[in-house]
Amino acid sequence: MPTSKSTRRADSLEDLALGLCWGAWTELGVSGWRRTHQEWAIDPEPLIVFTAWMGDVDRRLRDESLDWCIHYWRHVSKVRLKNLPSRHLEDDLHEAWGEYAATVNTRARVAWPRPTDALARYQATGRSTLRSLTEPSLVCLRMRAMFGLGARTEIMRQLLFQGDRWMTVARLASTTAYAKRNVADECDTLERAGVLAMRAESNRFYYSLAHADALADFVGDLPSVRPDWRALFDLLAWLIELERHAERLSDEALHIEMHSTMREIDADLDALGFERPTRASGLDYRDTFLPWADALLSDLAAGRWPSKEKHQD
Repeated sequence: MPTSKSTRRADSLEDLALGLCWGAWTELGVSGWRRTHQEWAIDPEPLIVFTAWMGDVDRRLRDESLDWCIHYWRHVSKVRLKNLPSRHLEDDLHEAWGEYAATVNTRARVAWPRPTDALARYQATGRSTLRSLTEPSLVCLRMRAMFGLGARTEIMRQLLFQGDRWMTVARLASTTAYAKRNVADECDTLERAGVLAMRAESNRFYYSLAHADALADFVGDLPSVRPDWRALFDLLAWLIELERHAERLSDEALHIEMHSTMREIDADLDALGFERPTRASGLDYRDTFLPWADALLSDLAAGRWPSKEKHQD
């Protein structure tokens, strides 16, 4: 579980991650302070899982997000909630997620996966709304309203966001958080219907949208920032955990832990297109790594997509 605020440095990575969460939830209609992420495509399931993982670090965020989920659970995929947590997050997530899911289930009479015991003193705030689905930031929910809640919609969304990129079934399964068999069946159906184009290379099948411009025109306004939220929150979890451990580790142990973290987040950085911290004299936690992470998360919290040039040393 996250540490309490009293043990964190001012403007910690945890605080900056909370800023990103508040910005994303505010776009969905949670009662927040101000809007900072209007040009981001908000993906609800990764946001819900990460918010639960943060636990009671910010109880107002937890309670307001629960209020939204209780009122608007129909827009959320139970399958994705079950499949999204990475092995890294699952180690810490069981208790916090169990309470979160059980609270939604009790209040909304739904069946979110892996519930435990509902929060005993939780009171729904009633302040949540659902913004107009025509807003660019709500394109994910808009496409679900158009095409239904399921793998088919998530496949079309991922391919729409990727432009002219071709994707394998395995990659689509990873990014959509649906089972590979389910994704393969839906891709086959969409290809037969002329929605997807398919090409075969060796034993792999690659898919893209057959008429991307037509789908984009039909779907409507798209935001300029379309993150891989699964990779983004996995990255944030690794960075937050390293910062939590930093103060109680020796310099040598911290150096080893930092390099281990860099190996773990390597694929996430590639998926997100973020630059790695570099320095001619080598990577140092306080002089290089932490300033890089601070700059990265400061941008994310403010609703700015980090540029590669800005975060190079």
